[in-house]
Amino acid sequence: MSEPSETQTTKQSPLHSLHCDRGAKFAPFAGFELPLSFEGIISEHSATRSSAGLFDVSHMGIVDLVPKPGISLPTVIDSLELVTPASIQDLEVSHLRYALLTNNQGGVIDDLIVTRSDTQLRLVLNASRVESDLLCIQTALSDFANIDIREDLAQVALQGPKAATVLSGFDSRITDLTFMTSGQFSLDGVDCVISRSGYTGEDGFELIVPAEDALKLAETLLLDEAVSPCGLGARDSLRLEAGLCLYGHELDETITPVEARLGWTIPRRRRDEPTFAGSEVILAQFSGGTHRTRVGISSLTKRPIREGATLRTDEGLEVGVVTSGGFGPTCDRPVAMGYVDPIISDSKSTLLAEVRGKEVPCQISTLPFVPHNYSRN
Repeated sequence: MSEPSETQTTKQSPLHSLHCDRGAKFAPFAGFELPLSFEGIISEHSATRSSAGLFDVSHMGIVDLVPKPGISLPTVIDSLELVTPASIQDLEVSHLRYALLTNNQGGVIDDLIVTRSDTQLRLVLNASRVESDLLCIQTALSDFANIDIREDLAQVALQGPKAATVLSGFDSRITDLTFMTSGQFSLDGVDCVISRSGYTGEDGFELIVPAEDALKLAETLLLDEAVSPCGLGARDSLRLEAGLCLYGHELDETITPVEARLGWTIPRRRRDEPTFAGSEVILAQFSGGTHRTRVGISSLTKRPIREGATLRTDEGLEVGVVTSGGFGPTCDRPVAMGYVDPIISDSKSTLLAEVRGKEVPCQISTLPFVPHNYSRN
């Protein structure tokens, strides 16, 4: 995911008319006008945790990497691995992988999803990072792959414990998908590429369809009483409870995968054969540690701790900063994430967060705040 944009809104989703009809409250986000909420953030959050929520994520960038004539897909993959420390070589057909793009300083250019098919790779990028991502990708791959920006496609996410039941009513084979796998299906006459994935911590699916069919698909899904339309507000509170990073908050070009506790995205093969950008910095952090690390933070009062709040010890020593914060409806308490000195990262000792001139007691917490419910079997 990526942070909201303060730039002037220039684009609308293919589902804009549906959002208007359902009384959405809109907000600018990465150059798009997207729904912040419909019935309310808390109710939409709770609906996703207990039933199924439908999210418009058609602002995400979808890019296909198609080998040029005479170039093999493994050659394209080798080139992509110059800018990502993820292992793409062993990614199976119809499987997805969460990956990072890194710069020469080891910082994160973006977090993205890579899907492999028989003939190409598909990348799903954060909307606000598309331009930066394409520059990075073109530098590494332009000699080997045609880089196809798929503005003809749109994407929606159906998330929650009843999502599988809803989709199985169209095709029972959809429930055979496991977490981070995909397939091609037809839903009420709309051709979809459906993956069992998402960014809420719940079981769920992401559906990529022709943009011209997105409205029909969304209207069809919302006919099911188990499905509620949901906006950016609930998407953010859900991912925060799930301990998932938001680009521009927990991730940016100065934060490394190790600092973000995303070292698990870099498997042993990539550490042993470090051809990726920033490998020297990143590998040094694996062996020698870092000066900061991402943690969960729980407020010890009912007062939320917001982004930018400074974290101090009882003695007044500054030890970190909050990068995301808000109320967790499922937790029924304020929760946050941030970066702190690794010395205190596993401590349960009380810290003080400075919020609008007032000190709010808080403590380091284990992530995620709400357990993940992915379907892995």
